[in-house]
Amino acid sequence: MTASLPYSRTLSKQLIARTARSFTRPSATPLLRVTCDCTPNSARSTRAHGFLGHLSTVKSARSYATSTDKPASRPKAHTGRAPAKRSPTPKEAKPAKKTTTKRKKKSSAAKPKPKGRKRLSKTAVLQKQRQEQKDLRATALLDQPKQLPQTAYTLVVVEEAKKGGDVKSNAASASARYRSLSPEEREEYNHQANLNKEKNEQAYKRWVQGFTPLQIKQANNARRQLAKKAKEAGKKTKFQRLKDDRTVKAPRNAYSFFFTERHRSGDLKGLSVGESGKLIGREWKNLSPAEKKPYEDKAAADKARYEEEYKTVYGVDPPHLRRGSGSSST
Repeated sequence: MTASLPYSRTLSKQLIARTARSFTRPSATPLLRVTCDCTPNSARSTRAHGFLGHLSTVKSARSYATSTDKPASRPKAHTGRAPAKRSPTPKEAKPAKKTTTKRKKKSSAAKPKPKGRKRLSKTAVLQKQRQEQKDLRATALLDQPKQLPQTAYTLVVVEEAKKGGDVKSNAASASARYRSLSPEEREEYNHQANLNKEKNEQAYKRWVQGFTPLQIKQANNARRQLAKKAKEAGKKTKFQRLKDDRTVKAPRNAYSFFFTERHRSGDLKGLSVGESGKLIGREWKNLSPAEKKPYEDKAAADKARYEEEYKTVYGVDPPHLRRGSGSSST
């Protein structure tokens, strides 16, 4: 269904053409020329009313087009004068901040920083280890007197070794000879071995007493360290403890006195070491403080004995007393 326009067909064509041009290129003078045919007054009024409504839509469209697409303005003519530079407006100077002097706290005397230890080179570390090993061996008193053969078998081995030859063949011949000894020959070798044993004990005792008890004690400590290092290195070298009759016996505690007394009583006969130890341990825990006091008194008396003997024999205080006073223990 098509609606009939209230104005003439010629006028509508012109309006449509003008409207299309207004969206593409606005004219310099936004005027709308209208040509129409003469019509009666009644029809003219109706047509004018419709025309004014359409004209308002056209003007709104034209104003939209002119607002979005403005014509390019002409460049201004060059006058030859350089544009005057604007002088910068001076900024208002800010008020200077008040400087407040802070009072420095009295710092205590600066402690000097501990200097870090320099890392030793591999060569220096090896030299240090060798020197420590050398010092330990010197303290350990390893130059013991040589021992004479103390058994009949070792006497036969020594005699076979004097004939010459390699160790393996000498050991084989010594074993064969020892098995073939007559009772008289075996008795003679045993007698000689006993004499050698007595000589060894006398020579060893003289050698040990040639050092102070403290030196022998230090030698045993060094031997323990050497044995520990040999074990860590996978070596089977053994360092036997030096025997000295002058060695001060360590003090006993209260439980050791109770343990010895229970074993001497004879009540634990037929029990193994583990069974008797567990039984004595339970008995000790069940004792009252009054029952434990006699054993504690014995332990206190033995401790006093140890401290006195240690100072008399070694010439220094016991280790626990020296640790309390801040000196190194031996």
